[in-house]
Amino acid sequence: MRSAPWRGPDRTVAGEGPAPYPSEKTGEIFLIPVVLSAMLSVMVAPSASSDAGVAMYELPLLAGHTSSWAQAMNDAGDVVGLSLDENENGHLVRWGADGSLTPLQAIDGGSGGHAVKIVEDGTVAGFTDTPEGVRHAARWDASGVLTRLEEPSGYVDGEAQDINNSHVAVGHLSTDSHTRPVRWGADGRATELRLPPQADGGSAVGINEWGEIAGYVFVPGEKTRAVRWDIWGRVHDLGSLGGSRSNPTAINDRGTVIGEATDEAEAWQGVRASFGRKFKALPSQGIGARSVSINNADVVVGNVKDHAVRWDGDDTTELQVLRGTGRVFVKGINDAGTSVGTSDEFAVTWDAQGRVTALPLPAGVDRTQPTAINATGSVAGNVGSSRSWPVRWRAAIWR
Repeated sequence: MRSAPWRGPDRTVAGEGPAPYPSEKTGEIFLIPVVLSAMLSVMVAPSASSDAGVAMYELPLLAGHTSSWAQAMNDAGDVVGLSLDENENGHLVRWGADGSLTPLQAIDGGSGGHAVKIVEDGTVAGFTDTPEGVRHAARWDASGVLTRLEEPSGYVDGEAQDINNSHVAVGHLSTDSHTRPVRWGADGRATELRLPPQADGGSAVGINEWGEIAGYVFVPGEKTRAVRWDIWGRVHDLGSLGGSRSNPTAINDRGTVIGEATDEAEAWQGVRASFGRKFKALPSQGIGARSVSINNADVVVGNVKDHAVRWDGDDTTELQVLRGTGRVFVKGINDAGTSVGTSDEFAVTWDAQGRVTALPLPAGVDRTQPTAINATGSVAGNVGSSRSWPVRWRAAIWR
């Protein structure tokens, strides 16, 4: 199938307390305290202060389920993830900021899947699994109704990797022998993205609100090469650092792409490509750096071994560790410049100066996995206790 260009807008670069959640059985509205422990006292990391204005709430489960996992959150405070039974069989669900709990439809009798993003009107993109384990790219509306994204003849599976507020999704489709980067329009129809000369397959990993796309392709002599597709579908090489891999992780609304690439010694470094430019290594980083998130002000956060770093232009700030802990890991940053991640096993946020604040945890909770921070500073993530093994995770929100 030949790719076709598409038209888009002209490209211009432009410089109350927590809500209640419902009981799934009765529909009654109430605040859900953490139930991993009968004690409701607040615990924070050693010698750390927490934000007294923030509280943590577990998100409700489907009837008969015992654990859950948050995967993404939008700026409205809606969260999407999995509700799982005692055998760890998961069902995709949407937790609304208004307190609703909505199961997302599955395909062909399947129940699992993965959500990669939820946009502002509650639309979700990702993939759903058949009972045989075959993945199909999918989109769900706010009521949980499934739209299976098109797989043209010859393709057998696919995954959506991102979606924008116009409901345009990107990802890849696969046959038994190759994988192709794809754009799905708001109508769910697929368009194969153009490949550079000599490239043989690839995947799209991110799309911004303008419709610009970041992804990677396979080229001879290299494992992956990062590329950008403009709004007309033209493909642009983002370059490399001389190694065999360059992988984008995100594109923001300015058209800046971030990711990681290997240098001539095959060591990983965090990279950034401003609009119209190629990848350059982020400044003042150690060996093994990976950039993981960028906001619309072009501030980047990433990880270097056991450290986390914030890059604002050429300025580099190391994110602080909580006193009494040893390693940090950053997961994301919002447009206000607040980052979220962990210091050892404790959920934390960092301000624009890299100062750390512990998020409150009820007694008995000593494992956290934050996944997202939205524009209002709410954090979605997962909590658990090492007293049970394996850890039985529960999706939670801090706000």
